[in-house]
Amino acid sequence: MTVMGNLRAVCACFLVGFGAAAPVAGQEASSSSVVATALAPEAARLRTELERSMAGWDPKRRTEVLDFYSARDSSPFWGGAAPERGAALLAALNRAGAHGLPPSRYAPGALAAALAAGASDPASVAAAELAATVAYLAYARDLTSGLLTPSEVDPEIDVRPRRPEPARLLERLQAEPLERALTGLEPTSPEYRALMAEKARLEAAATADWGPEAPAGPTLRLGDSGVRVAALRARLAARGHVAAGADSGADPAAFDEGLKAALAAFQAEMGLEPDGLAGSRSLAALNAGPEARLKAVIVNLERLRWMNGALEGRYLYANIPDYTVKLVEDGATTFVSRTIVGKAELTRTPEFSDVITYMVVNPTWHIPDSIAQRVYLPKLAADPTTLATSNMRIFTRAGTEIDPGLVDFTQFSSGNFPFRIKQNPSEANALGRVKFMFPNQFSIYLHDTPTRGLFAKAERAFSNGCIRVEEPIELAHRLLADQFEDPQAAFDAWLAAKAEKSVTLSRSIPVHIVYRTVFLDDAGRVQHRVDVYGRDAKVFEALAAAGVTFSAAQG
Repeated sequence: MTVMGNLRAVCACFLVGFGAAAPVAGQEASSSSVVATALAPEAARLRTELERSMAGWDPKRRTEVLDFYSARDSSPFWGGAAPERGAALLAALNRAGAHGLPPSRYAPGALAAALAAGASDPASVAAAELAATVAYLAYARDLTSGLLTPSEVDPEIDVRPRRPEPARLLERLQAEPLERALTGLEPTSPEYRALMAEKARLEAAATADWGPEAPAGPTLRLGDSGVRVAALRARLAARGHVAAGADSGADPAAFDEGLKAALAAFQAEMGLEPDGLAGSRSLAALNAGPEARLKAVIVNLERLRWMNGALEGRYLYANIPDYTVKLVEDGATTFVSRTIVGKAELTRTPEFSDVITYMVVNPTWHIPDSIAQRVYLPKLAADPTTLATSNMRIFTRAGTEIDPGLVDFTQFSSGNFPFRIKQNPSEANALGRVKFMFPNQFSIYLHDTPTRGLFAKAERAFSNGCIRVEEPIELAHRLLADQFEDPQAAFDAWLAAKAEKSVTLSRSIPVHIVYRTVFLDDAGRVQHRVDVYGRDAKVFEALAAAGVTFSAAQG
């Protein structure tokens, strides 16, 4: 295929990425030349070729690109008198791997050949200019808002990136120096830079020897000794957790206090219980190779791009794999609480953003149909009085309360259960004393719980999908601080009334439910968490299908 043919194919590929139709072979621009005749002959020829090459494009995209060149009197941008611009673009595309993006997607080789051949005639110049412009738009879109469409990877990832308008991206090229325009595309957060550094560290580790894995076996603990302890110590050191006293003649085969502290630090970094006990889960995390961690970092760089620009001002941030929710105000974390999230098997908590507009004190639990049918129908079939012991009532769909003792529940199945179940407000109510509402398609919200013991566990995927908060009363006080001089007294009064009460917030607050398995904590340390729902694996599979490979990822 000729250079021109290659460039048409490259453009067609790129155009899918930013919403333009591929050029239609043989179709000409409907009008060229009122603009072209007002230009210098060379510029007029380039304008004509640009219009011809873009015949069949989506009209909006075609106009945006033509306007960009019109603002330059139809002179080349990437080549011509400024070949350094094309060179800078090529350098940026070739560095895409540092971000976990696939350089091959932007075809820098074909683009380099086109730019080199672009000075020969107007058609070649136009082809090179369009290829470079579209490559820039595709790269800029991916770097600012992510390569993937999240909901296409998994419908439980209902994240909606803020896609930049091509016209705005083209304006950047005119408004600031090209180097700044290219380097300022990625998220500017310290977390993004920290994950890029973690990626580089893991890439280096992938070629290093981490030594033999720590052998499986019974849990190792303080006071143990032997070859398994020595292997544990060596593996921890290779992962960057050197036990105190390791260079002072201590017995490497002895499980001493220094080794316990090093293991606990590693466990904390991984979101495991930092108990200093080398059980099966800790050993599995310790023995995982750098490639598994590298995949997670690449996925989480993509997730940061999805959220680019969304985390501003005052918001709640619930990280599913970290089992926490925090209140962030102008970049500072002002409240943190442990959480319990949905079970991995049946009721995974989805990812999405919404706005909390009100809270309900002493809430009634309106039991979702899925839970009523899965959990309570079998109980009712076995014992119709079971609801009374949990302070629950049952109603027809029309809202009429019925006596469950008068119904034969064995005749119903999950497909034809015609009732609704509610749990009255009480200390035993499954929603506890307060719930925080942001009506959404998933029927997910944050709430209290009477089951407090589960918060002591390191991994807390136990709920029916909603997010249980360990410190909901303090969160309520903070959200009410704008509208009550003494929010604690107001809340206590509502609570003491023991009646359900909805309280509209005078200042609604965005809430982001995210799935971040690699992130920067408030102390500036990179943290890794278990992929409890397997979503990272799905995202990396989609990235790989789009061209991300380890060789590409390593740049």
